[in-house]
Amino acid sequence: MCWRCVTKASVRATMKKSESKQRALRIAVTGGIGCGKTEVARLLQKRGAVVWDADESVHRLLRRGTPAHARIVRVFGPAVVRSDGGICRVALAQAVFADPMQRRKLEKILHPAVIREMRAWLVAQRQAERDAVGVVPLLFEVGLTRGWDAIWCIAADEKIALRRLERRGVHTADARCRMRAQWPLGRKVRRADVVIWNNGTRRALAAQVKKLWAMCKKEQ
Repeated sequence: MCWRCVTKASVRATMKKSESKQRALRIAVTGGIGCGKTEVARLLQKRGAVVWDADESVHRLLRRGTPAHARIVRVFGPAVVRSDGGICRVALAQAVFADPMQRRKLEKILHPAVIREMRAWLVAQRQAERDAVGVVPLLFEVGLTRGWDAIWCIAADEKIALRRLERRGVHTADARCRMRAQWPLGRKVRRADVVIWNNGTRRALAAQVKKLWAMCKKEQ
């Protein structure tokens, strides 16, 4: 299957009239695991957008000495702690993706801090009138759909996503557990304003992103 882009009616329909005179855009990038969200954000960053990534926010929260680090150690015990005192993300992922109750415990620790950071970042970009792109894998799941001019969903066929994850060192069983922890991709596709099917080459993706970005800038 080729890369393809599907727009729902028009990105213009998602723009708030009260914000129509603003030059800066606020785009949320979401989608399935292994579908290419980070690559799309990188391409948009090359076009001048400021990027915020929820996963990078989590990395910061997991650093030794943070309140989140201390709470995670108390809740999940020494099994998720590396020899240097940092959080072992692999061990933590194995603990939470295999058990919904454990995953909810982790979300209760991390989500409030991540959401606060994201909202503060959005305000800062709006005030500076900079184009802003937020990469938020759980955008729909956590209810963070407000405040964006458009929501882009990056999608891919499951077998392709699994193959990409395997190249990153994520075993198929673990990848499927992570997929089940999120909304089904089809549900995200239906809710998004723009859908990019990432089943092809990076060059084809870059062409689609360039076209979409130009359309969004033109229609604001």
